[in-house]
Amino acid sequence: MHVGHLVTKRRRRALAAALSALGLAAALQGAAALPAALEGAAALATALDGAAARAGAAPAGDASCAALGPAALRGRRIFHHGALASGEPVEGRLGASGAALHGKAAACAGCHGRSGDGTSEGGVAAPPLTPERLFAADRAGGPYTAEALAAAVRDGRTPASRELHLVMPRYRLDRAHVDDLIAYLRCVGRDADPGVSPEALRLGAALPLTGRFAAAGAAARDVLAAAFAEVNAQGGVFRRRLELVVADSGDALDGAAATARLLDQRVFALVGSVWGGDADAMARLAADEVPLVGPLGSGIPASDPGDGVVFHLRPGLDTLARVAVAHLAGAPAPPGAEALLVVHPADPRGDAFLRGARAEAQRRGLPAPASLSFEPGRFDAAAAADAAARLRPRAVLLAGEGDELSRWLAASRPAAGPSPALYAPASLLPRDPASLRRAAAARLLLLHPGPLDDAERLGLRSLSAFLERRRVPPRHTAFQASAYAAARVLVEALKRAGAHVTRPGLIAALEELRGFDPGPGPAITFGRNRRVGAYGASLAAVDPASSDVAPVSAWVEVVP
Repeated sequence: MHVGHLVTKRRRRALAAALSALGLAAALQGAAALPAALEGAAALATALDGAAARAGAAPAGDASCAALGPAALRGRRIFHHGALASGEPVEGRLGASGAALHGKAAACAGCHGRSGDGTSEGGVAAPPLTPERLFAADRAGGPYTAEALAAAVRDGRTPASRELHLVMPRYRLDRAHVDDLIAYLRCVGRDADPGVSPEALRLGAALPLTGRFAAAGAAARDVLAAAFAEVNAQGGVFRRRLELVVADSGDALDGAAATARLLDQRVFALVGSVWGGDADAMARLAADEVPLVGPLGSGIPASDPGDGVVFHLRPGLDTLARVAVAHLAGAPAPPGAEALLVVHPADPRGDAFLRGARAEAQRRGLPAPASLSFEPGRFDAAAAADAAARLRPRAVLLAGEGDELSRWLAASRPAAGPSPALYAPASLLPRDPASLRRAAAARLLLLHPGPLDDAERLGLRSLSAFLERRRVPPRHTAFQASAYAAARVLVEALKRAGAHVTRPGLIAALEELRGFDPGPGPAITFGRNRRVGAYGASLAAVDPASSDVAPVSAWVEVVP
């Protein structure tokens, strides 16, 4: 299904909900709505030539569409997102005094398609708004004027002063905004986003190629390059080859400066980059509508960012904490040990870990967990262990960024009664023999943000076969697996986005992924307000006899 049709479904749902509030939902049904809807859409397409003609504009398909000017870029936001350059949402009303539509629900692309090719669904058709249909000199009836377009968009009137159908919103746009829309409609379906050419798509990754993490960054880079080379060997995506541009993030694992350099180099999208959620970098990605697929390392989110441009493949710390509480709720509580204790750094990620634990405890009717926070990088393990011994909790949930788990295991002393269960992200487990022995003795349960089952083993074998096939040495497996999954998700979304690929179209295609298998890692499901691909985790523990880490649960899924 073309992504324009998928977007139309959303718009249709918004229109149906609004019409239902007016008692007019039947207006969306049956062929009776078609003639008026067609006329309304045609009138919206009218009058586009006047302003262009006055400016001496070139015919449709002019090469200037490859790089949109300021007015066309503003009009593009109106068309695709129902938003003005200021960020203020466009508002439209169904009928003269009907229900209001705002922002994306009011975007032109919702009915006319992202390429302006038109759509037909539910008995309502929206004709094409392509330059060929709007600006042809020999068009029957002559060229439309900007004045007629303004009347159609703002007042719901055709050039013959007939009222448009109710499904055509009446927009609150001043003449400058209408002119911006005209500028974009001259290029709709022909405009190319940065990094897009008929022959290639330029994709960027911010990775550490120098400094402490250079080996891991190089491992991820090699996997991304090999994945795209394999796609290119098969003909590319809609005959475009995928080009990888890598910017060195050095020791700065937030990737902010490297991301800015990639955007300056006009990449189309980012994939497998290190990412820390820097506010300025996020603002620029959002403003330019640049998708980032599968951030690595510290890019695991503190919580689901919702409707944004960063698509995380693995769950965040809040989800790991919720899985710990869900697992704990299924076991009987020892006498006198009801409380849960969350030990966490006093930073956004640690706070999200605490919020996740408290949210799941409330959902399951458990007492609210107690909290013990510490300044990042200054974890006093002995004091924390003493505080836990006095509290006598049922379980301790520990989060951190470094050696906090190792220090906790070394500082903990055997309890007089039953010792509390200990949960921590699997990434914190040291692999030295002493720590493994202590982890087994402490009843440590590791929260792994992926499955530990036959499907995961198949995914890892798929990755191993890919590395062998592309002659990439296996190293830094976690980084290689994440980069491989990110590349697979991006390529799948590019295929679904269609030949006329745009950043909004790619975002829409990502939103439509449901249960997609990326190889290693959990199945990926995104949505319009969901930017984390999986909500759940698996649990593992250290075997006291062998010191091997073994799974102790299947995938535990929690409600988003």
